[in-house]
Amino acid sequence: MTLIHFKKICKQFAFAIGPLLLLLAGRYLVDSSWSTQRLVFSALLFAFLALPLNRWAAAVAAISLEGLLCQASWLKEGQTGEPLLARDLFEVSQGVSLASYLNWEMIVFTLLVASAVGIGIWKRPRFAWWRLALALLLPSLLLIRIFDHGVLNKTTASVLSDYVNANYLSYNFIQNTRQNGLLVHLYQTAESVKLPAAGPHSFYQLGALKTQEAIEPDVALILCEACFTSLNDEQFVTPIARLKQKGFSASMMLSPVYGGGTAEAEFEMLTGLSSAVLPGIDYQNYASSYRKDAATLVSRYKDAGYRTIGMHNFHGNFWKRSEIYPSFGFTSTRFVEEMSWKTRTWPDDGLLYDAALKSYAEGPAKGKTMLSLVTVMTHGNYTDRDYDGGLGDYNQRLDAAIKHLEKFVKQLEAQAKKRKRPLVIALIGDHKPSLTAAFYRKGVFDDAFFREKGERNDRFRFAYKLTPQQWRKRAEVPLFIKASTPDLAASIAGNLAEKPMFCLPGELAQLLPKEDPFWGALSVLCAREPDQLLPAQQVEWRKVFEPALFAERLF
Repeated sequence: MTLIHFKKICKQFAFAIGPLLLLLAGRYLVDSSWSTQRLVFSALLFAFLALPLNRWAAAVAAISLEGLLCQASWLKEGQTGEPLLARDLFEVSQGVSLASYLNWEMIVFTLLVASAVGIGIWKRPRFAWWRLALALLLPSLLLIRIFDHGVLNKTTASVLSDYVNANYLSYNFIQNTRQNGLLVHLYQTAESVKLPAAGPHSFYQLGALKTQEAIEPDVALILCEACFTSLNDEQFVTPIARLKQKGFSASMMLSPVYGGGTAEAEFEMLTGLSSAVLPGIDYQNYASSYRKDAATLVSRYKDAGYRTIGMHNFHGNFWKRSEIYPSFGFTSTRFVEEMSWKTRTWPDDGLLYDAALKSYAEGPAKGKTMLSLVTVMTHGNYTDRDYDGGLGDYNQRLDAAIKHLEKFVKQLEAQAKKRKRPLVIALIGDHKPSLTAAFYRKGVFDDAFFREKGERNDRFRFAYKLTPQQWRKRAEVPLFIKASTPDLAASIAGNLAEKPMFCLPGELAQLLPKEDPFWGALSVLCAREPDQLLPAQQVEWRKVFEPALFAERLF
């Protein structure tokens, strides 16, 4: 081989590999990480830019654009406590205006992007079909993320999670950005770019139905973290089942989530709307967009003259509850920051119930009160003991939590009786606990539920598409109702048996005298047979709860 040939080969090699090495080095300079998900999305951005630009210029443009976005995100985080969202790139009204983010680093990155684009177009490559195919990967992912709300989007997210380690931490955007990198985070939050638009809808054509007498009771609504038990068989009986011997009527309802995602269950419990309609986690994605007088179950009680108190024995910024609760109608809120949490474990539910009893007692003698309590003591993960999948730890904690609950119920009933106030207590599990291995071993789930199985909970992977019957089995959570009149409790529990969680607020709204077309229509919907409330895919609820209805009620 001659020296000339050797130099030619080296030049060709450098031309082919050089831009990728530059991209690799630049990727580390952006945020000091070469994690798989960051590298993959940096490469996707490079491939997109390399269609119209020279590859060297595309590498510089990709690095500089990512650096520009990271600078904007860090500045926004410093000003608002939240990182950049995909919506910020499309709507100036979202968050802090991008114009207020400018600093010298951003100016430099902007100049680099502009220069790279200009030079890259001047030195643009010849068209090639393989280059087009690579360039279309990133836009295709974004289009699926923004516009598809069904199987394709879920499958894509699952593949990225399994093979690229791009796990979406939807409950904490700051943590999600730090774990996955900003490009992945922007892709993941692209699902909420579009807010529901106002317009006509057909929901009220369902009609109206009155299911309960308007007795205006005090209400204690409890969303119980990962609380589950079998009610109609002995497959998976847990300590919470003993509430049936404590005067509670019980039935199964359907949670929109499994093993986590409490905020989606809480959204349905407070709004009477399906959480499957809007993409992503409704609390997390739209917290800053809900109007201050959103129409919810809470605001209905508030408008009826009730004190509406929302409490959670964990941090107020978790799922953005401290921001959302006032918009949803709570006149008073309290989180663990105002409780005596001194352990390193999940906060004790006794802290929550003590605070609730104190707030209830502080109300006017003839006042009306609605309590909404979200527990956390039984939150996963659960310690595996002798390969039990964490079931022993779960039952131990649940037993302690139910003892706190039983004490709370007894004291609350005594206070209500002293005030001569009727009382309704409704407790519902937010979702099944993340004990998939234990559910499988006890026969709650069979082989057909999974595409992958293993010895531990985190080794199980549910099938990409469950049948409606499988989805129902996975979604089942217990509802326990206790009221001053047992017949009322039995009626509510019976009406809600095997119904979606968004039906629960419809029953509680009926306990107030003022007619409302939304709650009347919701009662008509929820009066259907359970099989009629089990669509083939949850996204089909968009045909019933149209986005325009969300705009009318919440935005």
